[in-house]
Amino acid sequence: MNPFITQAVEITEAYIKYKDAPIPIREAMCHKIQYTSMLPGPRGDDIFVGRCRGRRVMHVGSFAFFGMPDYTPESATAGKHGGYCFDFSARYTMKLSNEEKKILDELDTFWRKESNQATVRDSPNTDLVFDTGFTGASDLDMLVTRGLPGIKEDVTVMPEGDFRSGLLILLEAVEDTCRFYLKCAAEMGRKDIAKSMSGILEHAPATVAEALQLILIFELLFHERHYELHRLDVALGDIYTREIDEGTLTEDQAIAFIRAFYETINENGDATVCRLVMGGKGRRNMENADRFIVAALKAELMHNRVTPQLTLRIHNDMNPDILKLAYDTIRETGTYPLLYNDDTVIPGVAEAFGVSLKEAESYYPVGCGEYILAPHGPALLITNWNIPRTLDAAIRDGNPESFEELYQVFLAHVKIHAGKLANYLRLVIDTHNEKNTFLMASLLINNCISRNKPILGGGARYIGVSVMGHGYTNVADGLIAIKKLVYEEKYCTLGQVLAALDANFNGHEELRKVILALPKYGNDEAEVDNMVARIWRDLGSAAKNAAKEYNLDFQTLASANPSGHFMGKQMGATPDGRLAGASYAICNAPTSGNDKNGLTALMNSIIRGTPENGGATTNFKISKELITNERSKFEALFGAYWAGGGQQASFAIINKGDLEAALKEPQKYPNLLVRMGGWTARFVELEPFVQEEILRRTLH
Repeated sequence: MNPFITQAVEITEAYIKYKDAPIPIREAMCHKIQYTSMLPGPRGDDIFVGRCRGRRVMHVGSFAFFGMPDYTPESATAGKHGGYCFDFSARYTMKLSNEEKKILDELDTFWRKESNQATVRDSPNTDLVFDTGFTGASDLDMLVTRGLPGIKEDVTVMPEGDFRSGLLILLEAVEDTCRFYLKCAAEMGRKDIAKSMSGILEHAPATVAEALQLILIFELLFHERHYELHRLDVALGDIYTREIDEGTLTEDQAIAFIRAFYETINENGDATVCRLVMGGKGRRNMENADRFIVAALKAELMHNRVTPQLTLRIHNDMNPDILKLAYDTIRETGTYPLLYNDDTVIPGVAEAFGVSLKEAESYYPVGCGEYILAPHGPALLITNWNIPRTLDAAIRDGNPESFEELYQVFLAHVKIHAGKLANYLRLVIDTHNEKNTFLMASLLINNCISRNKPILGGGARYIGVSVMGHGYTNVADGLIAIKKLVYEEKYCTLGQVLAALDANFNGHEELRKVILALPKYGNDEAEVDNMVARIWRDLGSAAKNAAKEYNLDFQTLASANPSGHFMGKQMGATPDGRLAGASYAICNAPTSGNDKNGLTALMNSIIRGTPENGGATTNFKISKELITNERSKFEALFGAYWAGGGQQASFAIINKGDLEAALKEPQKYPNLLVRMGGWTARFVELEPFVQEEILRRTLH
């Protein structure tokens, strides 16, 4: 029998056996089953262990991407969620014997009632159905500093109780995993891996190899395919510096270790996530951490894969050599590292989350770039606020006599939807608390052990929601069009605009031509740029107020996920002149091709935006010629961008004509990387309509 079906059966049997046991004990006993059975031993050329064996059917307590409870071949709904996760797509997409299909049918029936997501969807307290996922970023500095024995000691001295008992059972499972790897390595004669595993079991990491190996094990068991690595440079900086200075490790050896670390993540992780963040303000060991960053960037030059999403936080007082090396790396990899400007982002995060500047220094762009306060608390990620649809509802709601009246109707719809989202996410959190304590997350998120409470049950300092909205730019451009043509110039009525939208502009071509000729975001047009900023502020305020109503510490809005590609495909025409089925503008960027006044104008538009948000990704399509042959110009442009308040930059560095050539001869361009929005992808593997959107982006 397929081993993952066997594993799913064993986890289900443990769940039933411990159904009436305390929540932490039931979860811990299910954890014990899922670990070593999912892990293969080392291959002959592996530097580190910690690979996934293959596709799993059942997960406990980790963040995973899955077929959802209503999955059918005709309605292939996929999503992400935590807790008790069963892959409802498995019986349709796996090769199965008759016996295996019968078993999966029985498991499917059971988990359609018992999985966390099914419980949420069956609730009578919401009319929303969203794909939600709970995730967080571990305190890697604590993990490396304390090590497995130190963390076990911290748990052992906790007050007696079910939570403590569950954590101890979990740690036994982690130790069993390490012993499994130790045994495999010894049998293969791999003394290097065996030495690392022995060290991990006995003490806090003393070498870079031990530290990276420990992190891989914990991240695999916590995030599995959704690695989130918060400030790896802080966790490794002191050990790296000591080994280099003592001569027990060379830079080349360290780079080889880091590259192998990246390779494991790339093999295990989902291609759309897996973030690794370094740099920034508020690091306890900045000089040592920066030395590690140099090695990490050099390793990325050799790695050059889709994951991990190497991310560098920069600021005005940083070592300028680090930024120059980052630009070198971007030039060669075509996209990494992604850059975040702490001087702008930290004050914005403090305001958006309602925390101090010091606490905001811990911001972390999780997954696609949605901010969380790592490692002070998790966030639930929720996709698909279709903001153009909200505007569409508003312009069909009565006949406002002025633009400001229309805008207030729009905000009324925004507030209603923000409240629905907050209510839904409150339901998700409460459901999780009734079924799970998320033991692995509780080990690695601050305060859970000291407070003796699980992560979602009062252990984490902050619990909140990151809402991923799409179509901000389309809404701003559309509002400007309505403002000018309906209310200022009286060129047409709102009814005529609606008729054109309903007809997808068929028979209304002249109106669309006029709309398209109006000022658009991305061209240093203050009125349009300020409208984008106004929408961000007003939607963010509505989300924040809704969070208070539903007892959430925060609800922020992000524009980091590229789902606007797929959401636009399902949406009718919009008042910015966009036709039905076309992609939305992706993230915090203009509609592709609308920025016609050059890179400086685009930057000026972006800088006018508000930093008070939950993550705003901006993709720049830059020619290889600019970053290579005109490097001083490139650095001056982005130096002005950062100094002026630019929040973030994600790059696609390409030669002119590469994308067009890749469409004709894809076999010659297998490693041409582009930014989808929140993640990097190989251009030749994308759907044609997404390739077309990327082709339309302006090349600077």
